[in-house]
Amino acid sequence: MKFKGRHLIITVIIILFSMFALSALHIIPLNIFSIQQKPEPQPQKIYDYYIILDEIDGHSLMYVPLVVNVGDEVLTEENKLYKVVRIEENRAFARFVEDISLEKYKKQ
Repeated sequence: MKFKGRHLIITVIIILFSMFALSALHIIPLNIFSIQQKPEPQPQKIYDYYIILDEIDGHSLMYVPLVVNVGDEVLTEENKLYKVVRIEENRAFARFVEDISLEKYKKQ
């Protein structure tokens, strides 16, 4: 009988301790287990015009009164295709992609 009484007391103590531990679980910061998210990029400031420059030598390709984003394509007067790769303030730097031939579009 004494042996069963001890088991009962130990069981009650274990149950009370586990209830206390589970009720205190909300105090532990669970963000240590969360996945680190990337910070949101800063919104691009909008300017009245953008100067599109060649990425290699920095010569001016054109001025545009439109909002320019990375990935935009630019076709110059010389039929050269560029792609915008970087924007700093109101300067957009474009990388040369290819020469465009307009011969196939001309009427014969």
